[in-house]
Amino acid sequence: MIDLLLLAISRLPNGLAIAGMTTEPDPITGLRWVRPIGDSLLVLDDLRFADGSLARPGDVIHVELGEPLGAPPHVENVAIISGFDPVTKVRSLTDARREKFFPAYLDQSPKDVLGGRTRSLCLVKPDDFHAVFAIDEDGRYETRFVDLHIGRARSEDGLPINDIYWRAWGKQHVNEDEPFAEFAADELRAILGDIYVVIGLNRRGTASIVGVHTLQALDVTLDEQAL
Repeated sequence: MIDLLLLAISRLPNGLAIAGMTTEPDPITGLRWVRPIGDSLLVLDDLRFADGSLARPGDVIHVELGEPLGAPPHVENVAIISGFDPVTKVRSLTDARREKFFPAYLDQSPKDVLGGRTRSLCLVKPDDFHAVFAIDEDGRYETRFVDLHIGRARSEDGLPINDIYWRAWGKQHVNEDEPFAEFAADELRAILGDIYVVIGLNRRGTASIVGVHTLQALDVTLDEQAL
């Protein structure tokens, strides 16, 4: 059994995926990244504590992991043996701890993920971006960071965000009458403080943002029927 700091809870077409860091040191990422993989995708109830509350990024949970499963770039994939139904929370990062943790564990070589595709998870601090939240004509909701600058990497189209809590935070700013909202990075930092993101590669090798972290935990309630 290990303590796993949850740094990503992201939606997939038919379920959820999680990823986080263990206490095992790593020379590039500071701590070892893992993406626990079960026989099937996780669902919200797998992340529900005994008191009925749901796990959030920044929570430390107790899980038992098995052998590595993934070939490059998904070297972080490991088998889940036990630890769910219900999941056990050990503790949560306090705001003071968040302020120290995220700058200390920025990825030292994000190009391994963004370019070389030799790994599939990294924690970075974007230099600049615009956050957009939009509901299209068919009622589909999407959020992205566009005009995204991470070191020397630049992308006008940016990356979609699958973090279920960030999606819930953004959904407060759009509706059928006002289906689009946009915030510059400086606007968001004025509201939420410094922003850090976890970028992950899916099975096809496509990148998305699977975790958005602020120095104060997001105060948001999930709509469990509409992640």
